[in-house]
Amino acid sequence: MRAPTFQCLALVFFLAEYKAVALVEHRFRASTTRDSSPFSVALPARTMSRTNGRWHRQNRHQECRLRFTTTLQSMTIDPETGISSSYGDESRQIPLDMLGQQPPHDLSGRTHYNGEYSEEQAFPHEMSELFTPHDQQQIDQGMPSTSDSTSSGGSRRKSRNHNEAMGDIAFLRKRTSDILQLTSPEHLASTSFTADAHSDDHQPMLSFNRGGMKVEVNTFNFLIDGWAFSGELDAADQALRLLERMEELYYQYPDLKICPDVRSYTKTINALSRSMRPDAGDLAESILDKMEYVSNNGENVEAKPNTYTYTAVIEAHANSGAEGSPSKTEELLNRMIEKYQTGDREVVPNARCFNAAISAHAKSDVPGAAQQAEYLLNQMDNLYMSGLQEAKPNSFNYNSLISAWANCNEEGSAQRAAEILQRMEQCYAYGDASCKPTTVSFNAVIDAYAKSGLEDAAEQAEDVLRRMENLSKAGGDVKPNTRSFNSVMNAWAKSGREDAALKAQDLLEYMQRLYDEGNKSVRPDAHSFVTVINAYARSHMPGKAERANNLFRIMKEEYEDGNNKRVRPSVVAVNAVMNACAYTVGDVPEQNRAMEIAHQKLKNLENSEYGSPDQITYGTFLKVCKNQMPDCSTRQQIMEVIFKKCVQHGQVGNLVLQQLKAMGPPELYLHLVGFDINDDIRMEDLPHEWWCNVVEGKWRRRRNKVN
Repeated sequence: MRAPTFQCLALVFFLAEYKAVALVEHRFRASTTRDSSPFSVALPARTMSRTNGRWHRQNRHQECRLRFTTTLQSMTIDPETGISSSYGDESRQIPLDMLGQQPPHDLSGRTHYNGEYSEEQAFPHEMSELFTPHDQQQIDQGMPSTSDSTSSGGSRRKSRNHNEAMGDIAFLRKRTSDILQLTSPEHLASTSFTADAHSDDHQPMLSFNRGGMKVEVNTFNFLIDGWAFSGELDAADQALRLLERMEELYYQYPDLKICPDVRSYTKTINALSRSMRPDAGDLAESILDKMEYVSNNGENVEAKPNTYTYTAVIEAHANSGAEGSPSKTEELLNRMIEKYQTGDREVVPNARCFNAAISAHAKSDVPGAAQQAEYLLNQMDNLYMSGLQEAKPNSFNYNSLISAWANCNEEGSAQRAAEILQRMEQCYAYGDASCKPTTVSFNAVIDAYAKSGLEDAAEQAEDVLRRMENLSKAGGDVKPNTRSFNSVMNAWAKSGREDAALKAQDLLEYMQRLYDEGNKSVRPDAHSFVTVINAYARSHMPGKAERANNLFRIMKEEYEDGNNKRVRPSVVAVNAVMNACAYTVGDVPEQNRAMEIAHQKLKNLENSEYGSPDQITYGTFLKVCKNQMPDCSTRQQIMEVIFKKCVQHGQVGNLVLQQLKAMGPPELYLHLVGFDINDDIRMEDLPHEWWCNVVEGKWRRRRNKVN
């Protein structure tokens, strides 16, 4: 048996570090089944010198990217004069007594904001900017959720007048609380109110003594709209509370004329859609059914649903990710088509609602989802050919379809994605500007190749990248961006080629050269580095743990020196380096070095501003110990220490359980977990506090990051 010097000496310090952590004793028994959770965290490295000139740059002004759609450049609230908001060079004053009025909208019906919209937020299922001229004519009846302009590059600038309630969440919460208190049954019972002669249609209004807050339909709509775009976790619940209060006032205090209209309902549905709650689609559809019922029987004709209401419900289903959501989007589409064909011109199936349904299929893992998405696009073509101009397919519909093929993991999917791109190019060549391929279109095809598993997928992906470069050099709108390069590097990382890691790093260095030469759209980000680290982890190259660690070091230095704020280190990057350590093969010194790097990364992360260890971190570190250490008492002691840390931080996830079981021995597993090593268990079978902070699954981790 080998006796690695580092493992037998340095790890004594590792054990000493955690000697204060108490082992959680328990007598917990249960027996259930556990679905297997295969360990598949493969990640990368190659030494990159900072002295070669590529990574040394003079300090330059860093561009400020506004990443959230609810960001104002500045906002102040004065109790006397109201809100003062600043949009670039434009400043304006909004008195508090004007807050009951509708915010300004553009032709798309959305409130405006100034800022930059990143392609990372849009790709691959962009649902915006799909309004047709017919849509714009109807926009005053409700859907505040599309933008007015687009570009084909890696970022999209959208100019919207901002709903001021979105810019200050504390203000939004205060106004919501005020209006709910003001309109509560207790307050109404003790308040007398009179009509305001200056209000629209001479609607009676309540007067709020502290600030003169006017309560009318537009006041509620303004606040609901603010919640819809606030990004807050409770935004949908707050919007629902406001809508429910409007309904109570309408039925119990009809003299107030607080009648929830199509805007009120549609904005609330939009808040549900943006929440991405699993039940968002069903809740939104129940609101739609209520609108149909009360408008048809005459209870509230102002609540009659229109195109934007249906579109919001379809998007709520598409964004929910719930099982069966794609089929529900199709049912609603068919409902719209039937209404339109029977003469209801308030409900027009258009490109945007079709795009939401196509995107729902693109995100589905149900077999045949891509074929069904393509069926929807063909249905759009048929409706357009029959005279329905609003159903004309555009580049966003095609992009979503390409993404559906990219995500379906079926044989021939990448080739089909490339064929759809070719179809777009042909349509554009024949004069159809609405089908013009964009950077997003090409990126979706690259992504399809990266996921295809084809033997030549990396070469095919790189060919698409070179086409984009040639189009850009020829003066076209299509040009590669950071995502383009990241997807090609990902294709190389998954290729299994011996030179894959070197190819990926060559692209990373090429990106940096282009950026240094003035191409701001290809600046490497954290994902760029992690993808190359991933390529090294998957490789059989000697010294890959060291190479991965060097890439992480460059990320950290670039970020901390202020050269590139897009490469901020994260738990994901640390886990990637640790995974390269886990799969290092070589002589004893190389294995010792891999163990040392992994230990240092874990130690640093526990005292880092870049995040805290998660179950992937702990599970991968256990994998490092299993692969790089002999089965000895020291390794078993480390197992106990890591398990204590997992329990302490609520990170006993399925990956941790899997690695503990793989390392054994059975008696230690029984002592730690409380189950026999042959029992098929999941983390849910353990005390909740052991796994309370675990986020399982890629989609859930992404949603948790957003929230």
